[in-house]
Amino acid sequence: MRSWTMLTVGLLIAFILTGCASTQEMRNKRISKNQDIFNSFPPEVQQQVRQGQVNIGFSTDMVRLAWGAPDTVSTRTTQEAVTTVWRYTRTRYYPYYHHMSIPTSYIDSRGRHRIAYHSVWIDRHGREEYTVATIEFIRGEVSAIEQLH
Repeated sequence: MRSWTMLTVGLLIAFILTGCASTQEMRNKRISKNQDIFNSFPPEVQQQVRQGQVNIGFSTDMVRLAWGAPDTVSTRTTQEAVTTVWRYTRTRYYPYYHHMSIPTSYIDSRGRHRIAYHSVWIDRHGREEYTVATIEFIRGEVSAIEQLH
C-alpha cells in the first residue's frame, strides 16, 4: 500500500513539474512560432528579445515576443500624443482567517427552544491583482517603460 502511495505522489509531482513552463521556455516558444518576424529584427534586438529585455524604440512585435501578450490594453490621449498602453499584471493570493461566534438553535431536554453560541474560524482567501509593468507606444514604438522592482 505504501509503495502505491509513493508512486502516486511521485507521478503527481512529475505531472505538475512537466506542466510548468519557465518564462524562458515560453519566450522560446513565442520566438519559434514567429520565426520570420524574429529573423527580421537586427541581431542586437534579437539578443535582447531572447533575454526578455524591452527598450525604447521597440515595436509591438518585439515586445510581444520578449514579454508575451499584455494582460490589458488601453489608449491614453494627451495634448502631445495618443499612446497605446500595455499592462502586465500578476495576482497575489493571501488567506484571511476570522474568528466568529455563530448562534445555533436547539431544543433542550425540557422541550424549550434555546440558542447557543459556538466559536468557529472562517477561512476566506483574498486575491489582489497588481501591475508589474506598463509599456507605452506612440505610433507603434515603445516610448515609455515602467516596471515594478
